[in-house]
Amino acid sequence: MHESRVQTQTMTLKTLNLWVSGLVFLWLSGSGNIYGIETAVFTNNAEYSGTDDTFVFNGGAFGGGMSNYGKCAKIEVNGSNRFGLLRFDVSSLFEKYVEIDSVTLRLFSQNSPGGGAVSAYRLAPANSAWREGGNCGGTVLGGNRNEVTWTHLADYGGFPARVSWASGRGGPTMAGVDYQEQALASKDNAGALADMPFDIEFTGDLTELINDWSLASTVEGCRDRGGNPCWTGNWNWAQPAPETVNEGILLRGLDATTHIFHSSEAANEALRPQLIVKYVPPGGAAMMIEGLRHDPIAGEVTLSWTSRNGSIYAIDFSNDLKGWIEFDDGIVSAGESTSFTDTMIDGVLRRFYRVREVAQ
Repeated sequence: MHESRVQTQTMTLKTLNLWVSGLVFLWLSGSGNIYGIETAVFTNNAEYSGTDDTFVFNGGAFGGGMSNYGKCAKIEVNGSNRFGLLRFDVSSLFEKYVEIDSVTLRLFSQNSPGGGAVSAYRLAPANSAWREGGNCGGTVLGGNRNEVTWTHLADYGGFPARVSWASGRGGPTMAGVDYQEQALASKDNAGALADMPFDIEFTGDLTELINDWSLASTVEGCRDRGGNPCWTGNWNWAQPAPETVNEGILLRGLDATTHIFHSSEAANEALRPQLIVKYVPPGGAAMMIEGLRHDPIAGEVTLSWTSRNGSIYAIDFSNDLKGWIEFDDGIVSAGESTSFTDTMIDGVLRRFYRVREVAQ
């Protein structure tokens, strides 16, 4: 898995007025910001190959209903007859976090649709046995084994064509049965440009979402006809199908507008779908200013903030919020709380302070 790590240092203005000996002190701090956030990016490349994606097309029994599109370098999505399916293996996150800060599905457009929108939903667990498959359209009689189509989650080929989606309909089309009614997120197509990111920011209980998905892993040694990992064991058409807690994501359009995205089969790795998960690891916390104390006799101000063991902090100050001067960039954490004293306040009418974590 490809992972990159970042630490947020964006500051939020928080004001405290201390009318002491005619002085007004204010501080600028990282209050409420999460520090120690780590970012995991899941996208098929040389280090990680856990992304399944395809689209299902309602084109009649042999014109799409019995065809598989898992090997296509595109995912076509609209509101009527083309739905996208994606799943990412996030099992490597298991027990690596105490809270999920954000989850972003980053897709890359192939076209520039003029209207409509795209919504992402959690599939129902009953529909979690879908498999990407190995065709890009077309029907091979008896060759559809374990390939998702409009009619089947994963079929064994042959006749008659029995629908295996939970709703008993062709395709995952019924809200509340085939997929959750509440969308994870929706995004307008306006502004979408070819080969540019199209970010869908998930909402809701993201920690619960990743709790579920990180519990699941693929079936050892099992591959579908396209060489993709299996998430459930083999089964026949009849419901109930086997289930996994990583059921996957359904992409639906708002109307007949078709938005085409690059799939995990895109020749350019940089255009393949990504799931970007930002999380707080054990020991991470919210960095907050705890106090600001003015001692007029000593002529100094002491600033204290929440901290964590092993971190190093920097303190900056400004008298006008236009330019910042660094006091010290080597303040070693004192544990859960760390302090710094400014002894240069003679003649100062107003001062802003900023705390930054510079190393951990």
